[in-house]
Amino acid sequence: MNAKPKPEPLRGPKPNPQTTQSPIPISCWTSAAIGISTYIFEESEEALRQSGLVPDWLGYPADPGHGVAVPAHPDFPNYLKLLRLKSGQLRLIIDVRAVLKADGQFQRFLGGLTADINLSLVRRESA
Repeated sequence: MNAKPKPEPLRGPKPNPQTTQSPIPISCWTSAAIGISTYIFEESEEALRQSGLVPDWLGYPADPGHGVAVPAHPDFPNYLKLLRLKSGQLRLIIDVRAVLKADGQFQRFLGGLTADINLSLVRRESA
């Protein structure tokens, strides 16, 4: 009697939460001159590429101290500035609105809040 071995299910690589996690801003900045609020990120080039915050058509600065600024225009309607740091990481200064649009978890959270008819943001208000 020839018993065949039981086939084992295929297992792919375990997802790494570090590669799928959105970058976390280290600071924020508001400009009265141009009328925007921005988040500031300092991440590796790979992390920024994976985040989708920087448009594909934008070139990354190669040398420390160099950078690129993109004013709002039809292809990318939000302000963005990208600088290469001495450490090799990149500093991304980007309009808050661009970050919030790309954050699916935040959009679902905000949608749930605004859809809740029992929620009131008025202090001491009873339903």
